[in-house]
Amino acid sequence: MTDRESAVYLEHARIHVEGERVVYHIDDDENRREFNIPHVNLAVLFIGQGTSITQGAMRLLGEEGVHLAVTGSGGTPLHMGSLTSYTATRHFRELLPIYLSEEKSLKAAISVMQDRTLRMRKLGGKGATKVLRARETMGLSKKCASFEENLKTCASIQQLLGFEGQFTKACYAEFSSIAALPKDSPFRRDAGAGEATKGPTDRVKLINRLIDHGNYLCYGMAGAALWALGIPPHMSIFHGKTRAGGLVFDIADSFKDALVLPLAFAPYKEKSVSEAEKTFRARLIEAFNDHAILKEAIATIDKLILAANLT
Repeated sequence: MTDRESAVYLEHARIHVEGERVVYHIDDDENRREFNIPHVNLAVLFIGQGTSITQGAMRLLGEEGVHLAVTGSGGTPLHMGSLTSYTATRHFRELLPIYLSEEKSLKAAISVMQDRTLRMRKLGGKGATKVLRARETMGLSKKCASFEENLKTCASIQQLLGFEGQFTKACYAEFSSIAALPKDSPFRRDAGAGEATKGPTDRVKLINRLIDHGNYLCYGMAGAALWALGIPPHMSIFHGKTRAGGLVFDIADSFKDALVLPLAFAPYKEKSVSEAEKTFRARLIEAFNDHAILKEAIATIDKLILAANLT
């Protein structure tokens, strides 16, 4: 799974089978040109707005172990993986006692957060320099160091969630500063903000919209990692033990802000929100491939299992 191309995103397309190939065509393409989907070497297929898929295409994708995630504006939380593929149960058996133990869950969660700060320093800092033209990223490193100090004294999941919330807000503030947002239009995180409208808050609403969209794509990558290892996504270690798909959010936290925030805060000169989303999405999927995020997510899972069992 980790040697495959990470992800492909399609929208306004029809996906079907031609011979033994999975192909697609764009709905408004008058010439009806067919394009191959490299399903034998693909980890995740994201299906966006206006896209349909046939049963035959689903069968071939399932046989090759391709994880399917349905997304688009607003982010529909729908993931599908084939049950016909054999998956070893080792990771499931190792994670179950961690899920059932608050002490082990805390150790595992701290391990995930350590990966989060590591990637924020490395990937988030690199993104801030490359995309936002930041001259230095010492402020971001300091936020990571402060969070790491808090992790050393963390005594419960509830306390960890509080520290995590502080760190997340600090990252938003730092990227807002790096992006030089106008003082009369400060950034405030507003999940599900919807369409950006004309006026001084345009860019803030667009940033919120891009973060929503980017987060969901990251959930697709985390879901694919769990599915590849045969781990149910409901076995959360800290994002609510009864929250559906909580472990997806846990694992995605280890890399999503580091990849999404630099790209979401970048200035977009596109004429419409949909065009800006398209550019943002292409950049993010490229980052998935460049930084081998599926492999990184699986490494995070292995590390959290190891950390939970340390005495």
